[in-house]
Amino acid sequence: MKGHEIRRRLGHPVIDADGHVLEYLPAVEPFLREGLGLRLFERWRSRKTPLARIMDADPARRLATRAPQSAWWGTPARNTRDLATAVAPGLLHERLPDLGIDYAILYPTKGFGIAGIDDDELRIGVCRAFNEFYAATYAGYRDRLCVAGVIPMHAPAEAIAELEHCAALGLRVAAFPEGVMRAIPEPDDDASPFLMPGQRAWFDSFGLDSAHDYDPVWRRSRELGFAVNFHAGLGHVPLSFTSISNYSFNHVGAFAQRMHVLVKALFLGGATRRLPDVDFAVLECGVGWAAILLHDLVEHWEKRNPRALEALDPAGIDWPELERLMRRHAGDLIARAGGGDLRAGLATLPATGEPPADRDDWRHLGARDEDDLVALFARRFYFGCEADDRTIAFAFSQALPAGARLRPILSSDLGHWDAGDLDGILASAWGLVEGGLLDEEDFAELVWRNPAQLFLGANPRFFAGTALEAAPLPQPAGKA
Repeated sequence: MKGHEIRRRLGHPVIDADGHVLEYLPAVEPFLREGLGLRLFERWRSRKTPLARIMDADPARRLATRAPQSAWWGTPARNTRDLATAVAPGLLHERLPDLGIDYAILYPTKGFGIAGIDDDELRIGVCRAFNEFYAATYAGYRDRLCVAGVIPMHAPAEAIAELEHCAALGLRVAAFPEGVMRAIPEPDDDASPFLMPGQRAWFDSFGLDSAHDYDPVWRRSRELGFAVNFHAGLGHVPLSFTSISNYSFNHVGAFAQRMHVLVKALFLGGATRRLPDVDFAVLECGVGWAAILLHDLVEHWEKRNPRALEALDPAGIDWPELERLMRRHAGDLIARAGGGDLRAGLATLPATGEPPADRDDWRHLGARDEDDLVALFARRFYFGCEADDRTIAFAFSQALPAGARLRPILSSDLGHWDAGDLDGILASAWGLVEGGLLDEEDFAELVWRNPAQLFLGANPRFFAGTALEAAPLPQPAGKA
């Protein structure tokens, strides 16, 4: 079936929560020139942009620098109409009903990396100028299209300032990078074997152990009506791409890897406990890994919460009993050790590592039990999934702990290579129902209830003036 045919049989709207703009750069340049001023504009033009730095194709240079292979041929070509659709908002607006999509939220392409620019003045100015371009270019299509403004995040103050700027521009969605690079204050090659030799920087994921308290950013985002949406690529993450010759090697699992770290940092940092009215969305990364992460978190909590740790405390070892058991059952080991002081040898058995001053890894969560722990995760995170992603079914699996249902949202990636032909987006998602992986209730959550609740939760008037203004409010479905 065609997208519009599928849409006609549904009893609810369809939201694409993550498509992409292909920015026509000659049209962006006037905004950059005006917004940056001559001095900064020339600095921008004279330096390699984030995109230019990842496109160097010289194999010898890659070998010498270990620069990873990034994407090439990443946008539609033979289907030239799809290419033009991602560039021209008027064409996308015209085609959306035929695709079976009522409303689409779009994110940058040429704007990837701009939130990771290491020059403070330039980063803030470039993000501001791109956001002004998005607002001006898509303002006339807001009934069906919405473009996300890019939020620089090196410090809470710059993030809040750009959130307020985006609100003043009339943008309805804000896009946050998955983290920022920071210098290590006192680099020390002997500090830990878990650091790379010569490591001089670390990656801050805004939650646990962050250099700043980002709660004011999440609160201000909520006050301004912006859902907290993270899109990988806005800042770029070191070590997620490692092959110098194979883009597919680098791309497979990369967004999930990045968001795995981000979600853990926010969750274990206590953001979902402290901010009960703020939800978090991670985009274009799928949900299958999140089902595994939730299981891992529950299992670690069961075995490493403060009470459970008592069973692991070496102070609880009965040393005389351990010696008796060793003499009876491990005589060969004792003999190989050449005899000697058995007590001294036994002292080497407990796992190494000095405990930290605060041994409660769950101190920021205050979870009372497994149900509480699961609710703090399953009810508060949304996961962007492409239309043909069969692991969406994991979000609704009975294997999830405490009867949880995770919250996937349709993220087509239109404008990029992995979306396929735009005419097939909704058909690919509906194929999961036809194939028995999802039922119609699951599908409604994927394409309507979950994305609508994400945005309406931050802004009850999110759909005012849009094609969905008169749509019935989505009702929660499923458990937790």
